[in-house]
Amino acid sequence: MYGKPGGAPRFAPDGLAGEVLDELIDRAYAEVANAPRPTSALLDGSADERRRRRIEHRALAAVTRALPVRWGAAGTEGRQVA
Repeated sequence: MYGKPGGAPRFAPDGLAGEVLDELIDRAYAEVANAPRPTSALLDGSADERRRRRIEHRALAAVTRALPVRWGAAGTEGRQVA
C-alpha cells in the first residue's frame, strides 16, 4: 500500500503513513495487554445466564403491564369466578 520496502511511501489519501499506523497498532496492543482478565462468571457462563434472565424478566414485566385488567366475566358481578 505504501510502496516497496525501503522505497518512498506512496500517497495515502487519509494522510496516515505506515509508521503512524504501526505506532497506532502498537498502542492498541499495549492497551489490550493491560486490560483486566475476564472473571470466572464470564468464563463459566453464569454472567450470560443472569443477563438472559434479566432480559426475560423485563420482557415479561412489560407484557404484564400492557395486558388489560378484567374484573370478571360479563354477568358475574358479585360472584366468584372459578
